[in-house]
Amino acid sequence: MAVLKRIRASTLMETLVATVLIVVIFMISSMLLNNLFSNSLKGSDHQMEEQLNQLVYAYGHGKLGLPYSEEMGDWVFSVTPLNQNGMETVRFEVTHQLSQKTIGKSIIHAN
Repeated sequence: MAVLKRIRASTLMETLVATVLIVVIFMISSMLLNNLFSNSLKGSDHQMEEQLNQLVYAYGHGKLGLPYSEEMGDWVFSVTPLNQNGMETVRFEVTHQLSQKTIGKSIIHAN
């Protein structure tokens, strides 16, 4: 009969408070995860950097004419020759049209 010993139960108010706390913690954690996921998608520019590297490679092997411009979605690629301090350089740049985020590389023109 020791198994049938009376166990003290929690009140309705304690159960409701615990339920509300669990729901609030779940909501906060889901909002944080959603925010992190959306920021990782918005800030991901690895594909654009890869395309920029492909343009540098194509220029280095004589397959890219200057000046060059291309649009890919909201991103604009541009390759322009520059003359800085008597040195001929080539500027590779990709710019997001909405956020104006720019990624760029400059290389010295090889004759």
